[in-house]
Amino acid sequence: MRRTPGVISRDLAALAGFGAVALPGVLPLPVLVIFPFALILSLLDIRPLAGRRTASVIVLLVIALGLFGAVATSALDLVIAAVSFATLVTCHRMLAEPTPQASRQVLLSGLLLVSGGAALTGEVLFAVLLVAFFLCASWSMAWLVLAADEASVDSAERRAISRQLILGSLATLVMALAFFVVFPRLSWNLANRRAAPGLGGQTGMSDTVRLGGGGDIKTSARVAFRVSLIPDPRSERLESYWVGRHFDVFDGAEWRSSGTPATPSSVVGLHRGAQRSLNQVSQEFETTPAYGSRTLVALDTPTFFARARSISLSGMVPMALIHVPGDQIFGAIDSNALSYAATSDQLSRIDRTPPDPVGGLAVPNLDPRIATLATELSGGATESLEIAQRLERELKRRYEYTLELPGDVSDPLADFLFTRRAGHCEDFATALAIMLRLQKVPSRVVTGFYGGERAGDRYVVRSGDAHAWTEAFVDGAWLRLDATPDTGRAASSNAWTAAFTNAWERLEAWWRARVMDYSFQDQVSFARQLVRPSRASAPEAEASSPLGTRVPLGPAVLVLVGAGLLVLAVQRLRRRAPHPASSFLEELEARLKARGVTDVATVPLEELSASLARSGHPLSPAVARATRRYLEARFTNRPLEARERRALLAALETSNG
Repeated sequence: MRRTPGVISRDLAALAGFGAVALPGVLPLPVLVIFPFALILSLLDIRPLAGRRTASVIVLLVIALGLFGAVATSALDLVIAAVSFATLVTCHRMLAEPTPQASRQVLLSGLLLVSGGAALTGEVLFAVLLVAFFLCASWSMAWLVLAADEASVDSAERRAISRQLILGSLATLVMALAFFVVFPRLSWNLANRRAAPGLGGQTGMSDTVRLGGGGDIKTSARVAFRVSLIPDPRSERLESYWVGRHFDVFDGAEWRSSGTPATPSSVVGLHRGAQRSLNQVSQEFETTPAYGSRTLVALDTPTFFARARSISLSGMVPMALIHVPGDQIFGAIDSNALSYAATSDQLSRIDRTPPDPVGGLAVPNLDPRIATLATELSGGATESLEIAQRLERELKRRYEYTLELPGDVSDPLADFLFTRRAGHCEDFATALAIMLRLQKVPSRVVTGFYGGERAGDRYVVRSGDAHAWTEAFVDGAWLRLDATPDTGRAASSNAWTAAFTNAWERLEAWWRARVMDYSFQDQVSFARQLVRPSRASAPEAEASSPLGTRVPLGPAVLVLVGAGLLVLAVQRLRRRAPHPASSFLEELEARLKARGVTDVATVPLEELSASLARSGHPLSPAVARATRRYLEARFTNRPLEARERRALLAALETSNG
């Protein structure tokens, strides 16, 4: 057996199909392991299942019963079970004898995988895999049709065939784009079982804050959540705090919350006393798997949460909210990602919820030097506000920001203050909170995010923007304090990584707006633009364009459609004019019928040639030569001369059969 172009491209098409279903990260682990192993064996031309069809099919049936039995008991999603079984079928056919029939079965099961991927995810990377499958499958099918014996085709012929395949593929993609734009449709979101967006990873948003941990999360450029703001500040970079968790109990190494959860409800309003502000900012959130938490965040200071939904592979479902004292809001169920609305008041200190009379001042058994240092840094101030501001300023001035691990130490706070004199945001937030308590000012540690950058019409906040700071209860309201040096607040990712991630996010935002959410209403607007071009200004016209580009969409699509129609017209004209090789095919079929080969009327010539070769028919060598020259004359630039034509036909007469 040989690794031919058709078999290799078939395996690559299967890889693209597998990638489409593996992308959401929901396939069972055994399936994720089996496919790469089978692919490597196939590419190395190792076929352990050749000649073992019956036994391997029985194993597949047993696996199918197990998978769909799990579906019946609600232990496994139906779509996941289906794509898992399709993946195993693909592996089975890849490791069998590489016959044309087996290759077609691999491509068919690969197409099922791509369809399953469309049901599981609609992200931009799926589009890349879809195009890759199309190109590889087209190449493989072309070799199955054009060459009965692929190894006999020389490099010049392969280049000629490749050129035609590339041109045909490009023409097909152009027509597919035009079809997508103009064919009436429903929104993809109505049928798509969305996985949550993003590239994976975790923010580190957890139920506790433990000192001594690393600051690796600050180097992550992965997106934690996307948010729309009304009113939109229209800034490329936000200098905003996103509040998530409040911690008021410290044991010397770890912070935790003491609040008791309330009864779940669909709407949570945070009542902060009589004073209310009109400076409300509305927010629409969509978290990603990189967020990795049930905690709802919002701009400081949050006032209202509603319309929470869990985003999973089965779609978006309403989710109840749980309010924990200390203004912490959680989703009631675990979910791949969250979608919710919130409002905040950033301009007023309206959170007047008093701290716990004891918890807000409690401190564990600490190194006595910390109390001395707190008195020194407060500089003799007596008012709570002045104490808080002096402690914040001195910590920021005297200590450095670092992401280095402190190692295993018995007293991480004392190690930060007196030994290393450098740390990350949790160290600064803890030091400030404890010193405030030692100065009789109630305090707590807050975790969330700091920053945000524009991506399309929304803002993205990254895992590296995770941050911790301090709140002090001063003059009857909670005051935000941040002792972390300015360089340590926002993400500290590598410039190249951040640039790539930012470009990817912009592409994904474009994809979501112009493909995922492209609906019938968008098509109606597009049609109106063609009939009555908008007189709006350039920015307005750009915003209303279905593809979001400065190039006029109507003329561009008309050019694409016109080019596709021209290609079809040229191909039709070519089909009307008989090809010079067609008469040779007719005469070849007539000679074969005369020699008693009756299948010629129902079986394509290349398959007939392969069948005669497998059966050892005496006419096989002459038919193989004639078939090869016919295909070359028909589909490449090697015309069949009259003399050679007569010789090929004469060989059929002189062969013993």
